[in-house]
Amino acid sequence: MNIMKRLSGIFSIFVLLVSFILASAAVSDAQEADRVYVNGNIYTVDEEFSTASAIAVKDGRFIYVGDDAGAQAYIGSLTFVFDLEGKTVIPGLHDAHVHIRYGERELYPRTPDIRAEIGEWASVERMQEVIKRCLATGEGMRPGPEPRWLVLSGWMSDVWDPPEFRKELIDAVAPDNPVYISRYTHGSGANSKALELAGITRDTPDPSGGHIKKDKNGEPTGEFVERAPSQLSRLIPSLPPTTDYETSRNLVEGTQLAVASGLTTIHGASMTGYDEVQRRIKLYEVGLLRIRINEMVNENAAKRLGKPLNHDNKYFVQSVKAFADGALGSRGALFLEEYSDYPGFYGEPRQSEDQIAQSATELLKIGFNMRIHCIGDGANRIAINAYERALNATGIDGKDARFALEHCQMLTPDDIPRLAKLGIVASMQPLHATEDMHFAESRMGPERLKYAYIWSDLLDLGVVVATGTDYSVSPYNPFYTLHAAVTRQDRENNPPGGWIPEQAMTREEALRAATMGGAYVMHAEDILGSIEVGKLADFVVIPVDYMTIPAEDIWKIEPEMTVIGGEVVYTKPVQSQK
Repeated sequence: MNIMKRLSGIFSIFVLLVSFILASAAVSDAQEADRVYVNGNIYTVDEEFSTASAIAVKDGRFIYVGDDAGAQAYIGSLTFVFDLEGKTVIPGLHDAHVHIRYGERELYPRTPDIRAEIGEWASVERMQEVIKRCLATGEGMRPGPEPRWLVLSGWMSDVWDPPEFRKELIDAVAPDNPVYISRYTHGSGANSKALELAGITRDTPDPSGGHIKKDKNGEPTGEFVERAPSQLSRLIPSLPPTTDYETSRNLVEGTQLAVASGLTTIHGASMTGYDEVQRRIKLYEVGLLRIRINEMVNENAAKRLGKPLNHDNKYFVQSVKAFADGALGSRGALFLEEYSDYPGFYGEPRQSEDQIAQSATELLKIGFNMRIHCIGDGANRIAINAYERALNATGIDGKDARFALEHCQMLTPDDIPRLAKLGIVASMQPLHATEDMHFAESRMGPERLKYAYIWSDLLDLGVVVATGTDYSVSPYNPFYTLHAAVTRQDRENNPPGGWIPEQAMTREEALRAATMGGAYVMHAEDILGSIEVGKLADFVVIPVDYMTIPAEDIWKIEPEMTVIGGEVVYTKPVQSQK
């Protein structure tokens, strides 16, 4: 009896060993994954927009995308298996146009913003309350002799009644201190004391690249379009420069906010200089930066680098940022015809077609594409013409060059088809439409508005659209972007039915523009932008089905997990139960 029990035990062990060897061999043939995720609702955003329930990741890349049964072949003894519990997975999201100031604006601000938060408009009353508070506490006050300057940011007058900035609005609560407030994007305003100290009168000429707004009597209103007069700006004491530690801290901690929002790649749009590029490379080398950055540098930095840079598929430098005009709200956007609500004014050009064409040609020859800020139809015309000249001069195909129009807000009927023909990418920010709807028609009139914010028309023509936020102009949350793209509404779901709803994107188009669109403009569609075998394993886990939830709720989505290169870089904190 004892012999039989021993033989039975030995046989059982033998069977287990054989099973283990066979299983190991099977896994070895299929590659043992580091991590396998099963039981999910996965939108791959591949060419067919196919779905899956499981993915396997090894060495930072997807090695399997399919169903749960097929994923079993990739599970070995050391594989971590994660049950998604039916939650939705989407590719890692891109912000194709962002000013990487998360740390400076959200965590360690030095200039107070009159808005309660970015994306909300401040009333006149709130602006005045913030000014009174700052005068009492010293917040925002610059160092220097009395009367000290108060410097703030964030006003937007088009939601006021009347919809205009006037110096008297600040004078009412700050008659004795000079106050300077930058607009939420492009432009600024000041009170009477600031104008007095700067000697700005009805006879003061416009600054280069800017405009002093005046009332019907010819007196300065206190508002400056684009650039303020230098005789005023040079009076404002500068803040102490941030230390190397503070700059690095702001970047590292700030980008973690982006990661927590579901962003895995951000396209820096601040014309980064050569020295800052070197700082960021070092931060990647020591493992402090987790998010991928596609940097738009200034022209000098690109020429000093001499060729595009790719640091470990995490930090990309292959684009150059430039400006053709200013912003629509401030009336700095360059129009071909005068502003509907400001007769005789056409906006502010920043560079000529010849200048841009020369830069684009020289940069294209060393491998860099240009991404030019263009809002008005005049600026877009200049950039498109310049890009065409650079393509002709170099003989490079537009689909290889991938020049981009950053914002691409307002076009003419003649220029619209040229984007697809020349392979130009439209880098657009859906939140700008839902913000600009307060003033866009008054600026350009109903006829020109037909050719503005035309996401759907461009997609139908085959133009690649890459979406972003333009943070810190707008909130950095990528689900706000997806919501605006699909609904053409703000987060209070106004206006009913959407603003110019025929230009809305479908949910698939919006998700593709927020993933593959960004990957395409940075020449990385072979490694980023979708969940496909061989690509870098960047993805986001969300608790609801993006494709089926009510459209008005898309902006409320909060990621539960963000994964970059197979590494879990964010998990939503577990809420304690009381």
